[in-house]
Amino acid sequence: MKKNIIINTVVMALLVLFSSSCKKDQEIGGTAVQNLAGDWYVKVNGTGPYITLSTYNTAANLSTEMWLQSTGLKSGTVALGVKGKVAVDANAQTFTGTNVANVASTSATIPTFNVANGKVVSNGTTGPVSKTPTDLISLDITINGVTYKVEGFHKTGFQVDDPANMK
Repeated sequence: MKKNIIINTVVMALLVLFSSSCKKDQEIGGTAVQNLAGDWYVKVNGTGPYITLSTYNTAANLSTEMWLQSTGLKSGTVALGVKGKVAVDANAQTFTGTNVANVASTSATIPTFNVANGKVVSNGTTGPVSKTPTDLISLDITINGVTYKVEGFHKTGFQVDDPANMK
């Protein structure tokens, strides 16, 4: 009988210990610019191959700025690689930048760039092959006095919409 009491006490203590040690997972929030952030497949002036453009939050995670990066951006044979912080209106899903310091490896030939009319339209387009609704990005980027229209779609996650698989 004494043995049963000891076993029951130990079992109850273990149950209390295990049940009190379980913690609920923390809710993971998004970033301040999450509706503007992601990997995009874009074309310059509506021609050429799709090129990857990335937008993402800064280390400060402010709703007023984000990184805009596309080191492979080209118009024909002209390299337009850029990486810089642009100003954001997260509620309007728009972004702009004047004399943005270019920290991409091409910064020697493109020390600064301007971004105008930058916007993201939620579900504003579809994946080119899957026809899955996805976000649209568009912007005018001025580099060395020449303005280029950049437009494309948010990465859908479907392999058929990945430019490497589109032939």
